[in-house]
Amino acid sequence: MNKFNFQAMTKHGFLIIPKTLLQQQIENPHLQEGEIEALLKILMKVNYSETLYNDRCNKNCPCKRGESLFSYRDWSRVLHWSTGKTFRFMHGLATRGIIEIIPHPNNTSLHIRVVEYDKWVGLPDAGKQKKKAVNEKFQLFWNEYHSITQLPKENIAKAQREWKKLSDKEQQLAIDNIEVYYFHQTNVNFLLHAGSYLSNKAFLNEYTY
Repeated sequence: MNKFNFQAMTKHGFLIIPKTLLQQQIENPHLQEGEIEALLKILMKVNYSETLYNDRCNKNCPCKRGESLFSYRDWSRVLHWSTGKTFRFMHGLATRGIIEIIPHPNNTSLHIRVVEYDKWVGLPDAGKQKKKAVNEKFQLFWNEYHSITQLPKENIAKAQREWKKLSDKEQQLAIDNIEVYYFHQTNVNFLLHAGSYLSNKAFLNEYTY
């Protein structure tokens, strides 16, 4: 047997199993031997990327990331179970909301989708990533604006509200044009605070040279 090399194995990614789910499985007196392993096999066998299948009626059937078009018989071979036990297990997962069974009229294929597949394989939530990027860009603006203008960092809530109203292009212009705005002010006592700079869209001011 090859020596276990954790570092090398991490190159192929992870499966993320919630501790609560494992605890429920361990404490469940009705747990059938091998069900945790069966769930892991399903997570490993579903599509990592979208695939186009050709069904028995010669129709193309897209099978997306996190989905599978194995039959019950195919899954029974993977899990080393009877077809009946495989059927009950799959429907049990569907009842608990771990997978969805996608019906296909006039097609007996078992089409399953793992719910929240990206979270099972450790990919970050896209919405959270976008929000993080927006927050980081605002922080860049906030620090840059006060570094150049030397104004006190006040009323950040207003500035954040105004920042969210701007398009991506406007946000970038707001950062890029801070120096231009600052150096065209003849009286520093009338410099706009960050929130007003954004709400007035002073970064779009045109100056004559």
